Amino acid sequence: MLLEKSTQLIDLSQKKINLQTYATHLQGFQSRQEQIKQAVDGTRPLVQCLRAFRKKGIANLDLTQKAEILLTFIANVESKFLEDPEWIIDNENFNEKNFTSRIKQLQKALEEQLSQAWRRYRNQNRPSTNNEILNLLDKVSGFKPTVQRIRSLDCQILESNSIPQSSEDFERVDRLIEQLKQCWEGLNADEVPEAVLRFLRVAANEGATLGLLTPEVKDWLAKHGLIDSLRIRLT
Repeated sequence: MLLEKSTQLIDLSQKKINLQTYATHLQGFQSRQEQIKQAVDGTRPLVQCLRAFRKKGIANLDLTQKAEILLTFIANVESKFLEDPEWIIDNENFNEKNFTSRIKQLQKALEEQLSQAWRRYRNQNRPSTNNEILNLLDKVSGFKPTVQRIRSLDCQILESNSIPQSSEDFERVDRLIEQLKQCWEGLNADEVPEAVLRFLRVAANEGATLGLLTPEVKDWLAKHGLIDSLRIRLT
């Protein structure tokens, strides 16, 4: 009985010592917890982006080297912590600057590759519009609303520099791209004959002569309801 009570007393004493030790190092543990939390919080949005890209089928990102170095570092920290929790609060063991530096290097590399992949995706899917044609047609009242709509959509697409973090972000820009395609196709700008472009270019600036108003040009203007936009003036 005495031996049993003595053993219990020893156990209780050891628990108290452990609690006192934990209390002594509590601030150190909390500091390490905050450092790791900040690293995780800073990486989480980029991981969400990476998942969205992979879901979209854009997964040609190579972070193997930097990721493996960091994973090895974290695995070593975890192993040492499980052996002796107090190991992690020793600055000689867990170097905050080293840990933070590796995290930031990986975050920077991931962000750069995601940005490049996003720009490629956006530019490959965005229709190529001809600014010269838009500038000319913008001076013709019949085309002005469509031209302004095209420019507005194009501007919104180019301003979407934030890396998508979800499928919804991709879909939002995809909708803008599709609307731009429909507007551009509806404008039929690619089908504007060279003679018409030449006429519009001259008419919109110094004024075109009747010689430039060929049957082809006149028919095209009539087809698009632009005849009434013309004004004849003696010089």
